[in-house]
Amino acid sequence: MQFADFKLDDGERPDRRESDPVVQVIAVTSGHPGAGKTHIAMNLAQAMSLAGCRTLLLDADMGRSNVGRLFGLDHEFTLLDVLAGTKRLDEVMTNGPGGVQVISAAYSLSQLSALDLWECAGLVRAFSEITTPVDVLVIDAASGSSECVASICRAAGEIIVAVCADDASVEAATALVESMQQHIGINRFRILPSRVASAREADDLFSRMLQQLSENHDVMLSCCNFIPEDAHVAEAALSGCTVTSAYPRSRAAMALKNLASQVMKWPCSGQAGGHLEFFVERLIQNENINTEVRS
Repeated sequence: MQFADFKLDDGERPDRRESDPVVQVIAVTSGHPGAGKTHIAMNLAQAMSLAGCRTLLLDADMGRSNVGRLFGLDHEFTLLDVLAGTKRLDEVMTNGPGGVQVISAAYSLSQLSALDLWECAGLVRAFSEITTPVDVLVIDAASGSSECVASICRAAGEIIVAVCADDASVEAATALVESMQQHIGINRFRILPSRVASAREADDLFSRMLQQLSENHDVMLSCCNFIPEDAHVAEAALSGCTVTSAYPRSRAAMALKNLASQVMKWPCSGQAGGHLEFFVERLIQNENINTEVRS
């Protein structure tokens, strides 16, 4: 039996009303480390939470798992404990600043392709039984074009690619977009110029990416504002805070809050009734496709 043929019986899921909100799933990634994607994911999640969205932040950057450390949280349990059946999903969620709920994926997302059918069903059921209502799932994905990153991005509704103005960052982000489009069919990306000096530099950066991808007519890029270079970001991180909470009037904080307002206006691309378990089903199916992604 293939996983694609395996479905939970209707009776095994909690009742879902047609009026229940669709969960918006947003993955934040970059071509390579240094573009500030983790800070963007954290501040975006917190700003959206403070604006009234019930927000869940998933730290899926395997090997780094910086969200908990930067938020000053102690992740005693992770998704591995959910897979082991020793904890419910609600029990591995940690209360973060500003009302954000945080889950550490540890190394479990990279192990999805090794799960058997009943383990897959258990993970889907764990997400379907979550009692905390969620409007937005923000995922801090790893950098680069690994299979795990590809699976996360393919299952997400929106993909934000953070990119700096230096040539290496632009080239890596361009390679990421091309790889995702050519090998797994993702065509739409939101480009976020990060750590730039001005709006003009952000425009130039976006233009450079457009030029490099000009021959690929299947790729659709849109620029979602920009995050300016700001020393307050590093200062906030050292104190275990987000810049939006520690320095709310700083340039970076204002830009991140504006980004959150912009994201909240994006149309939700999920399916009707697209709750968290549907995201997990897509994620597991993508892992089991054995997609090859080349950098």
